[in-house]
Amino acid sequence: MKYQQRLQVAVRERLRKLMTAPYSSASHEVHLAVTWINSQPALKGLLEEASRAEPGVDRERFRTGLTRSGRFVWPSRTEQGRAALIWELMQDIASKEASNPDVGLRTAIGYSMQKRHQDSWREFAEDILQPLFDFLSERVGAESSILHTLERYRTRIEWFDREELYTRFDADRTNGEEVYNLDLQRFLFLEGDHITHAKPRSASGEADLIGDLDGRDPLVCDGKIFDGKSRSKSYLAKGVHQVIKYAHDYGQHTAYLVIYNITDKLLELPTDGTPGAWPPYTEISGVRVYFIHVRVLPPTTTASKAGKATRVTLTKENLTNPDAA
Repeated sequence: MKYQQRLQVAVRERLRKLMTAPYSSASHEVHLAVTWINSQPALKGLLEEASRAEPGVDRERFRTGLTRSGRFVWPSRTEQGRAALIWELMQDIASKEASNPDVGLRTAIGYSMQKRHQDSWREFAEDILQPLFDFLSERVGAESSILHTLERYRTRIEWFDREELYTRFDADRTNGEEVYNLDLQRFLFLEGDHITHAKPRSASGEADLIGDLDGRDPLVCDGKIFDGKSRSKSYLAKGVHQVIKYAHDYGQHTAYLVIYNITDKLLELPTDGTPGAWPPYTEISGVRVYFIHVRVLPPTTTASKAGKATRVTLTKENLTNPDAA
């Protein structure tokens, strides 16, 4: 809880700096805010999810509305959609700031009817930028980012609970996948306040975890074991297709596949996003599937003695086509 409280305070402080920045350095302050947000996994997770909440929002109407050519009206219908619009605008200003230091002020002047530049920037920051920070502060307080929760889950297992969970898995390998999925279900409830239900019936069969995200949207999250043998690339491909079907059943555009790697090999997963950014994801049939790779095999020796790990590379073709895998 202290982490969330500190992050909430930091979010409000970033907003204060934006609203009180001298107009001459407004663009630079936006650049600093974007850089800081990108360094916070919890905020990145929230914004990743927000970008998927309202895919049809009219971005062109939003940008046109920021000029005096027409009355400004938010084209979004959800708080997530509005936050995504503001975040894209801030990233655009930040990317142009080095070559055009006045880009932020120009945007503010185009929006505001104030005569003084400082007043124009203050009005723009209050009307257009502030809703993003209100959204982030509220959601951080509710711990509602599933991506951030899953990142913490991965860290908890890899740092602290690998041996205990693997012992339980090894004692009953036939039902070993359930050992990990029930552990995930418990973590989602206790740490992220995500109410989930194990294996509910749907039109596609039985999902491992489907539930509510703080009473709002269904959460589609499935866990699959990777053992490099009977449960290898084709097994993960089937998992991808399962969560896509579950997402369609529940009218969702986002799903999560947790991959429990019980081998000593490193998995390299494909991504439709920025290479190297966490988590990797692929988009198929209107659904974005995030891959959460968790190394669950306890180490048998120290890292210095283990040598170079073998890598297993999975391509998008592997994960979208079970036959090809």
